[in-house]
Amino acid sequence: MNDYSNEQLFAPQLSRIRTLLFGVMVFVWFSEMVLWGFQSEMWTNVWKMIPPENPQLAMALSIIHAVEAPLKGALGVMAVFGLISKNPFARTTLFLSMALIPPLNIAFQFREQGFPLRSTAVATVLSIILWGSFFLSKEPTQQPEQRRTRGSGQLPPSRFEIFQYVWFAANAAALTLMAFLFLFWPRTALDFILPCLSSLFNTHEGELASLIVSNLGPGAHLFALATASWIATAYCRTNPTLRQAVTIASALNAGLMCFLALWRMVLEVGGSCATSSI
Repeated sequence: MNDYSNEQLFAPQLSRIRTLLFGVMVFVWFSEMVLWGFQSEMWTNVWKMIPPENPQLAMALSIIHAVEAPLKGALGVMAVFGLISKNPFARTTLFLSMALIPPLNIAFQFREQGFPLRSTAVATVLSIILWGSFFLSKEPTQQPEQRRTRGSGQLPPSRFEIFQYVWFAANAAALTLMAFLFLFWPRTALDFILPCLSSLFNTHEGELASLIVSNLGPGAHLFALATASWIATAYCRTNPTLRQAVTIASALNAGLMCFLALWRMVLEVGGSCATSSI
């Protein structure tokens, strides 16, 4: 409680532009979560991703979209914390993490499909807006009184705090490994997500273009979440706002992964395939 009261007492004037962008991110992330999770066919048409003609591969594509939807929900939670928080460092960290996604999409997802005009233009405009505002509209630095208040009376970490450090570090490491897998080895990630369909993927190797491109999207989102998790690990004790944002975002990601992705697998390919993907 003291952290929050001190935060309110010494709250600096925050960037209005960044607050506005956080509000836009909240709307965008949660809207995309719903679209990717429940109406993925419409979103595929918007971004000109041609689904494979094979019905089983088309079904696998919808499952990949259901895997990406929970990550968008997790980023939506981070955007909510950035919108309502008065902590400049937490807002900067959350904003920086999410601003990584458009450039990563250009570097990986759009490079894979040959830089389509509409998708590349949208990602380029978003990159300019987010990174331009990041450098031109910075949050104020933490006031000296607040730093002294937070720095006074620091005790050695308790067992629970040590457990928090370990949990955050393990979570960040897992997210980072998953991000690298999806970004650099998207074909291998297909077998990782749906091991029960690996023989199908091997048989139709030449028809996996849309699935591989779609797999790069979760990689960018995982990298953004991993970045926030690593910073939250370093500031686990001193920044409760950032710690709570990453904790709730990770929990929502795990919960929605069971609700959306695994449930979609059960409906489309059966419970045994979902069990092998867990």
